[in-house]
Amino acid sequence: MPNLDSFCTKAFSGFSSELIEAIQNAPMPDLGDGSRSGGEGVATLQSLLRSNDIAKSINASSPLGAQLCTSGLWLLAGDLDRSHRISQDIDEKEGSFWHGIMHRREGDFSNAKYWFRRVGKHPVITQLAEICGDHFRSPEEFVDACAEATRGSTQLYGQCQDVQWKEWQSLMAYCVAL
Repeated sequence: MPNLDSFCTKAFSGFSSELIEAIQNAPMPDLGDGSRSGGEGVATLQSLLRSNDIAKSINASSPLGAQLCTSGLWLLAGDLDRSHRISQDIDEKEGSFWHGIMHRREGDFSNAKYWFRRVGKHPVITQLAEICGDHFRSPEEFVDACAEATRGSTQLYGQCQDVQWKEWQSLMAYCVAL
């Protein structure tokens, strides 16, 4: 189960307690398609996402922010297809960012790089470089590291998984404020 880092606590303060609990009980997101294990945490998160009140649970600053956060939450729940259907229709840098993460997780690394190039300069990328240091120099290099990790580098896998979790939190915190 992933722990929420202190840098995102304030941004997530508008989330319902049920949503925070579901996020904290979800398994650590896998680098590949889906999560490592389903379980109760994923089921609770998916149930919240399917509800008509998910926008209220997110409590984003705008409808766009809620839509972007919903895409990110589907990624956390391991449903890349639902996340993809949302992010591909958002013509904003943040939609491209979620889209790139989704393609990286499904193993379509060249397509992931395309979407990250569409993001361009972004405050979340700057934040990740500061938080993660050498483990995140650019989205494109991180795609390459994830590709290598999924081919069998156990140590690199864990590092990439940690960076990916910080990436998810950073982008989610940014999107909730839009």
